Amino acid sequence: MKTLRDVLEDEEPDIALRKAFAAYSELVDVTGEETQTLIILLNLTLKRDEVESLTSRKSAKEILKDEAHIDSCLEEVRWLHTHNLKYPDTRVQAQRILCGDLPLITGALGSANCERRLGWSHNSSQVNKAKLFCSGFIWEGRSTCLAECVIKNSDAWQRAFRELSLTKTKFDEWRLKLEQAMNTDHFPSAVSDYSKQVRFPWLNDYLAITPVVSCAVLAKIQQLRTQRLGHFRQIDHSHSASVGDFAASRGGGVSVLNYPLNIVWRNHVSLNQSRIRRVESDKSAFNSWILLNERFIGVLSNLILLDEEPMLRRRRRRRVSLLRQLRRGIAGWLAPIMEWRDSLREGEDTLPAIRETERALLTEPLADNSKLLKLVNQRFHATLQDAGYRKTEYAYHPKLLEPVRNQLRWILDTLGNDQCRPRDTKLEVIHLENLRVFDALSLANPYLVGIPSLTALWGFVHAFERKLKALLGCEFAFDSVAWHVRESSTVSGLKLPSPTLERKRSDHLKRPGIVESTHCDLFMDLAIRIHSVESFLQTRDELVDLIKAAIPSRFAGGVIHPPSLYESKNWCSLRTTQSLHEHVSQQLATGRWIIPATTTPKSFENLCELVELNSDLKPVMVGYQLLEEPTERPNSVASPHAYAEPLLGLCDCKSSIDIRLKGEKYFNANCFWKMDTATSSILMRRA
Repeated sequence: MKTLRDVLEDEEPDIALRKAFAAYSELVDVTGEETQTLIILLNLTLKRDEVESLTSRKSAKEILKDEAHIDSCLEEVRWLHTHNLKYPDTRVQAQRILCGDLPLITGALGSANCERRLGWSHNSSQVNKAKLFCSGFIWEGRSTCLAECVIKNSDAWQRAFRELSLTKTKFDEWRLKLEQAMNTDHFPSAVSDYSKQVRFPWLNDYLAITPVVSCAVLAKIQQLRTQRLGHFRQIDHSHSASVGDFAASRGGGVSVLNYPLNIVWRNHVSLNQSRIRRVESDKSAFNSWILLNERFIGVLSNLILLDEEPMLRRRRRRRVSLLRQLRRGIAGWLAPIMEWRDSLREGEDTLPAIRETERALLTEPLADNSKLLKLVNQRFHATLQDAGYRKTEYAYHPKLLEPVRNQLRWILDTLGNDQCRPRDTKLEVIHLENLRVFDALSLANPYLVGIPSLTALWGFVHAFERKLKALLGCEFAFDSVAWHVRESSTVSGLKLPSPTLERKRSDHLKRPGIVESTHCDLFMDLAIRIHSVESFLQTRDELVDLIKAAIPSRFAGGVIHPPSLYESKNWCSLRTTQSLHEHVSQQLATGRWIIPATTTPKSFENLCELVELNSDLKPVMVGYQLLEEPTERPNSVASPHAYAEPLLGLCDCKSSIDIRLKGEKYFNANCFWKMDTATSSILMRRA
């Protein structure tokens, strides 16, 4: 942690000081430097061209004598907040939120995981004057600001003001004004016409929440970008000073985490034809990139060097981890051939003239096949041998022969035996395939661009359930949902907001200002488990048609369309859990299942580290944490209402070959999401 003395020793102290007291920077420790801190904060209230140096004592004394100027600074303390209601819509006026410490929530990250931080947002013309009492710093080991220090009536700060010729009477007068400003309403008494609201099922009714952004989390993400931990993009805000001190300090450019899926599969020929083309052009039908990338080569290298680990227990744990990574790499290498095999089993075209290994994998039994195992093992090592520099040494390495052969045997046996179980006939899953979503919101919350919000996924499921109940007229419930994304692509450009009716003038259409956001197009599948399926199946004759009719038209702010007739006629079906697993495990390896992660991030730094170590892990919006007890408010879309902050978590993006190898039991136990509503949070968790 930097101290104020460290900052003052910089070659360009004014630039360093402005950065140190900016809303996005890591807080600087000013303990023992109270007078110097006060001088700097007073000078920060002036424009850059009005002050020669931020450390000028003469300038600070003159500012302190200007009662009108100081009164303006005192007035801005009324707009100190922990969560910014004007972000990103600056039309919200005369409201603020100032809440206390929040409890930690397992598996989710929010302001409770960050150092306490206060922000400011009000009239943009007062952005500099707010810096005197509202700028954050560390004092005596605690995050605070000058307003709180004066209210506490600390001797150290009294001395600092006295050194700048302020009388005790004036100091006490200011302290009373600050106490009154800080003790005003900590939550708005009514919901603003311009604040967004979201409804959630709550205690047999609905709860309306207004999502608000945390100053502490925004600052933490900006600090992560400065430290180069993670991947980021910039969201721009026009009129940044009106948004708040954070956006103003960044010139309107706010950093957010950036982890899009970007899954591309635009193949207009059959799978069999595409594989034949690869073979005819002398390309491998295997996914050779998996074996040759640096991550997999690192796994092979660590397996070879494993015996150098002196501690037996650590060596055993390390070996288990490396063998799992080896298995996943080999499975990914085999995935295109397995896709080809599955398409042939479904009755696609005949095989061309191909090499012996490919033909054996496509036509012969996979389980207990020593000849096939030998061929695939040879192809694995030959791929490494032909790769050239730095990879040839791993081919047929004595310490790799046994583990590679064992993992190949396990994969082939597992793939060969997954069709040999008795059939389950209990229908309990609605399977929707090839749904196309246009312009879904990929800015899942103000902190993250990437996978659309999981709460939006549950919103789709809940709306689907309500519409289907109305059509069927029977009692049932959708228990949980599994989500598979076949294709994801970002949408460029800004969206023009649609005209809306103003609440105060029902005859006046007005188009709100453009607020930058990000969108994506998706191809996706959904598997929805049904509770009380017996009553649900009583109308089975026309059930599939009614299900199709009940599908909502919106998903994550975008428009959803079923596939056209020439693409697929049987895109909606009722399945057993067993037939669902058999079907989804044969999908293209380019798609990803968005499933709950078993890894729990402990901090934002830890989240970035985990994602960097495992490319299958992605940050995702998992829900909300309530900032207060729900209460009734005017303008709320439901009673009760509460303000809440969005939470980040992790999801695991698994390929179909991973799901297939782990089996039906794993799929049913780990791949479904449900909404968990607690007293202080609304979260998407593993079903």
